[in-house]
Amino acid sequence: VLFDRDKRNVRPTPAGLFFQKEVERIVFLWEEACRKTAQIHRGEAGEVRIGHASSAMQSILPQILVILRHQMPDLHTVLTETANLFLVEEIQNHRLDLGFAPNILPPSGIAQRLVYQENFVLILPKNHAIDPEHFTDLSVLKDEDFIIPPLWLGMGYVETIHQICRDYGGFIPKIVHESAYSASVLRLVEAGIGISIEPKSTLRGQNLQIKSVELSDIAQKADMKMLWLEERSEELKSILQLVESSVFDSLFDIE
Repeated sequence: VLFDRDKRNVRPTPAGLFFQKEVERIVFLWEEACRKTAQIHRGEAGEVRIGHASSAMQSILPQILVILRHQMPDLHTVLTETANLFLVEEIQNHRLDLGFAPNILPPSGIAQRLVYQENFVLILPKNHAIDPEHFTDLSVLKDEDFIIPPLWLGMGYVETIHQICRDYGGFIPKIVHESAYSASVLRLVEAGIGISIEPKSTLRGQNLQIKSVELSDIAQKADMKMLWLEERSEELKSILQLVESSVFDSLFDIE
């Protein structure tokens, strides 16, 4: 039974809602299969859809795109900046082919590969009382207002931030604003709304009224991972091999 009916209304049942969602997914996959079949028939390379966190665009992603453009000039790339949770959902639903995200804990069925590690940095407004030159430890931040992503969106990343504060400061961060996008976080820090902890590469190319302290003496690192649907490994093999041979087998400088 897909619908509950009475004299005035028709409502989907729980089974009907499930059926609708599954049919939408099947129709999307059917349309994708038709589109890709036509591309193969025409000898086109098709497209690759990549989801990414903000820090990936500030570090490895531009260089990966240059490599793909050079080696596969007919390949069309589509980029989507998104939070960890949505990135995984879109990969599971075949709406993204690859993903790049830090400290993500993907569910079963999602393949992952560590791309690089980097230090986290404490990010402060330019006029903040804490002096980076004489910073001692994170315990001085226990009364500070923090800006970090929502916990439910983080899938591992936000838990890492909480663990840093807990292990090296003895406190749980007091959150005054939540944002999953680094550009927004940095602007809010600049405005004096709070402070944050981000991967070091987030600061690349920025010219804002902020200052930072590199947290090089803590165990937690920002682990950038490449993700894809495990069942699609053979389908994505040529792209995965190209990225791996060009990136993982070289000295990849993200400083």
